Amino acid sequence: MFGYDDEIEYTDLSEEGFREVQQCLNRFVEINYETVLGMLYRMKPTSEDMTLYKGKIMDIIRHNPPLESVPRYFRDGREDYLWYSDFYDDITKEVYQRYRTFVAPEVEITPANYAEKLSKIDLPYFRELIDLVSLEKLCILYETNQPSDKVKANTKTETNIASGGDTGKDENVDIPEEAESGEQTKSAQPTRHPKKRTYEPKLNSKQYVLLSECVEEIKLFRCKVKITELKKLLKGKLTEPLEVTNQKSLVYLLDQLSENKYIKDTWMSVADGNKDFLSFRTEGNKQRYGDKPHFIAMQQLLNNRNRNKRESIRGLVEIEEMIDAMEENRDN
Repeated sequence: MFGYDDEIEYTDLSEEGFREVQQCLNRFVEINYETVLGMLYRMKPTSEDMTLYKGKIMDIIRHNPPLESVPRYFRDGREDYLWYSDFYDDITKEVYQRYRTFVAPEVEITPANYAEKLSKIDLPYFRELIDLVSLEKLCILYETNQPSDKVKANTKTETNIASGGDTGKDENVDIPEEAESGEQTKSAQPTRHPKKRTYEPKLNSKQYVLLSECVEEIKLFRCKVKITELKKLLKGKLTEPLEVTNQKSLVYLLDQLSENKYIKDTWMSVADGNKDFLSFRTEGNKQRYGDKPHFIAMQQLLNNRNRNKRESIRGLVEIEEMIDAMEENRDN
C-alpha cells in the first residue's frame, strides 16, 4: 500500500492502460464463467455449493488483500468496478505502474486460446481477479434464482394445511386480539421527526435552474428532481430523502457549492443530521445487504471527499461548468 507522499501521479480512468485492464478482465471472466456454468448446467447448485464458493472467495481475498473491496463494487453494478474499488490504492507502486501501462492482447480472447493468452499476461493478481469475479457471478446467479423468504413461508404453510387436512385435525392458529376501542396501538402513534437544518443556500432563480440542469445531466439521483425539490433540500424542508447514484459526484458538487459560498461550509453535518441522501441499492446489493434503506452518513461523505482527491469524478466537467455559469449569474 502507498500514500500521497510516494509521489505517484494519479490519473483517471480515461488512461488507456486502466481501460484495457478492465476490458481484458471482463473478457477472461466471461469465458471462465461460461465454462463453469456449462459444467454446472445439468447440476442444480445447492446452498452447500454456494457456501463452498463463498469460502473460495474468502480464501482468494485472504491471500490477496488488495482484492478485498472488488466484490462490493462488482455487485454494485459498476462497469469499471476495478477502478472504483480500492484495488489501485492498495497495491504497491510498482504493480500500479504495470497496470497503468498495460497493453491488452491484440488477438481476441476465445475459449480456444484462453489458457495461452492468460499465461502471457504479466500482471500480479490478474488470475485471482478472474477467479474472484467469476465466483461472485455464480453466487449472484444462485441468489437471484432463490425463492424469497415469503414464498418459502407460503409454501411451508400450504404444506402444513395439506398435512392437517389429511389427518382431520384443525391447525391451531394464534389470532391477535383486537385492541379495545379507545386504545391506540403503538404502531398507530405518529412518528416524530427531529427538525431539519438548512444548508443556508444563497442561490437565485437562474442559479437553481443551472443546478437542476447539472444534476439531471450527470444523473446524480435515481429519479428526476424538480427545482422545487432542490430548494426544499437546501432549505431543510425535504420530506423524502433523495436516492444517490454516485456518492463521489454528490460530494464534489456540494463541496464546490460550499467553496463558492452558495451553501454553508458545514454542509456535511447538515446532510448527516437531516438524513437527506440514500445510497442507491442495485439488485446485487439488495441480495447481499437487504432492502433496508441506507442513509449516507458523515463518514461516507468524508471518505468520498478523500477519494475525490485521487480518483476520477463522474460529472466533474459539468459541475465546474455549472459553477462558472453561476458566477456569471451571481446577484450583485
